[in-house]
Amino acid sequence: MTTSDETQEIYNKFEDYPLFSYNCIKYLMQNNELVWKLLKYNDKDAWKNDASHPNLTTAQKGALIYDGSVDQTSYRVFSDSGQDEAMTGQITVLRISPVELTPKNHIQGNIAMGFETYSHYQTNQLSNYQSRIDTILQQLISVFNGADISGLGRLYFDARANSKCKMIQGGEIPFRGKMVIMCNWI
Repeated sequence: MTTSDETQEIYNKFEDYPLFSYNCIKYLMQNNELVWKLLKYNDKDAWKNDASHPNLTTAQKGALIYDGSVDQTSYRVFSDSGQDEAMTGQITVLRISPVELTPKNHIQGNIAMGFETYSHYQTNQLSNYQSRIDTILQQLISVFNGADISGLGRLYFDARANSKCKMIQGGEIPFRGKMVIMCNWI
């Protein structure tokens, strides 16, 4: 016999938490092309709109998303954090995941989402005199700042609203890395 605890029912269960990364990746698939090109094409001209660097189809983008396979080397987008020691190729990866969940009270909490990118130092510089990492992170800020993401609500990159919002360096040689942290109340 199950009994109902009406008081417990008002507490936030954060039931969408496991889907936060996936929902951000799905949103990125639908709202940006350049990030996907910079992940797929490893050459210095990956940013160009030309025959050698066409926009990716939805299926091509989906093929870059890690699905739990044993071999991670052909994937570029992951729903967890950190730099994988197994990365050895001259590639760029994107990792999207919750980095912190802080309860304000029993109903509301603050979520900090991390958008990490790591690029092999030999593929990081683009022919337009910009770095691949900085270009990807700027695109992520452009796509997600103020965006209403399923389960997360409207993400923001605003230190006045939450001091956790920032961009930080990371990575270990031969991979350079940076992370943007965006937040929201859920």
